[in-house]
Amino acid sequence: MSEALWASVAAPGTDPDRLRRAVRDAPDRGLAGSVDEDAAAWQEHGVCVTLRGDPAYPADLAAKDPAGAPAFLAVRGQLPRGPAVAIVGARRASGYGVAVAAWLADAAARAGVTVISGGAVGIDAAAHQAAGRHTVAVLGCGHAVGYPHPHARRGGLFDQLAEAGGAVVSGYLPCTPPRPHVVRARNRLVAGLADALVVVEGGARSGSLVTAGHAADLGVPVLAVPGDVRQPGSAAPHLLLAEGAAPCREPADLLAAVGASSVGAAPSSPSALPPPIREHLAASWPRPIRLDELARRSGMSTGQLLAAITAARVDREVVEGHDGVRLRAAPG
Repeated sequence: MSEALWASVAAPGTDPDRLRRAVRDAPDRGLAGSVDEDAAAWQEHGVCVTLRGDPAYPADLAAKDPAGAPAFLAVRGQLPRGPAVAIVGARRASGYGVAVAAWLADAAARAGVTVISGGAVGIDAAAHQAAGRHTVAVLGCGHAVGYPHPHARRGGLFDQLAEAGGAVVSGYLPCTPPRPHVVRARNRLVAGLADALVVVEGGARSGSLVTAGHAADLGVPVLAVPGDVRQPGSAAPHLLLAEGAAPCREPADLLAAVGASSVGAAPSSPSALPPPIREHLAASWPRPIRLDELARRSGMSTGQLLAAITAARVDREVVEGHDGVRLRAAPG
């Protein structure tokens, strides 16, 4: 029974007995259960595990970070090959930050570049959702912990990514909780899996700065998105820019950093928005506009405006948040 269990979670090219020994000796063994319980938890969550040096383990990661690369990677879904960019930022993201993260991730995915992020709410989630199957979420815990809950629950973001053809990855045993040192190691893994890293938003003490520091240590190019100097979320990218990070002002900057070429925009479909509304939202993009301000600019009544915005939201043309409404994708 034990042999069949380990064979079921070993990735192709990974020896089950060698995997079992590596899991037995894992640094986060601590108060975890038996190794067979670990394998059963991975099996329950549809996870395959690969060891450093095995065919399924990213060779670039092991070569780039020989001291810090995890001994094993527990992967749910399909780990993509090819160029990759990490897009990271604040959990409490602004509408501007979320829109820019989605803009960059969508362009990267359409160019065949994998988007790496940390699976958190805010900027991470926006990047993962925009990239679809071209994305890898790196957990700051084990697969069986269910954190963060909005993404780990049944039908949540992690299920969506794995079912679409992306991957959810952890370098830890399945029941390892999200302790600070685990999250810091997650940040290093995010940097190690990427060929370039973009910081979209973050405060002066943001974990994104930690991730950027790991990237610099590993020789991974760091880019930062310029933001409003009055906003706290611009502190991290502006600090990085002052220290010499390259500015990321559009997807072409990101793609150049990983040696990829841009592709044309996705085909547009008829707009549900009246032309004046769409023109104002396009001019403001990626910043949202409050509904009262949009009504003032357009001259439309509140009822007409709400009807138009509701229709556009149903058609997934706009996104509405606490700070207003914006176009879901970059205009034109």
